[in-house]
Amino acid sequence: MTATNPRDKASAVLWLAAGKSQRAAAEAAGVAPGTVGRWRRDPVFAAEVERMRAVWVEKSNDGLALLDHMDEVERRLRPGSPVRVEGGRWHVTVSIPSGASARRVERLTARAIARGMRALREAEGR
Repeated sequence: MTATNPRDKASAVLWLAAGKSQRAAAEAAGVAPGTVGRWRRDPVFAAEVERMRAVWVEKSNDGLALLDHMDEVERRLRPGSPVRVEGGRWHVTVSIPSGASARRVERLTARAIARGMRALREAEGR
């Protein structure tokens, strides 16, 4: 299994925000429609679709604004980047390889939590 390029995920976000089908978004991202369905259940991805939908409604004729927002979406969807989601909570992705020992799982999780805490401090200006 390979990780999907954040640019491809951002393309799917744009298509979904524009009201296109899950199949069309999957074709734009170069993945199976089921993959887009799984992404849509992810709260971070769903929040990005809603943000992009708001930009799309407000500035659908402003290509530069859409491209700028696409860059932001791509940055937030990059694996390992902590992302603030609804309710002020943070979402941090932890990639754990199959067959990892309990100790390695613990270490990877601790690093992800530390990334989230740093992001929180930066967001609060500390």
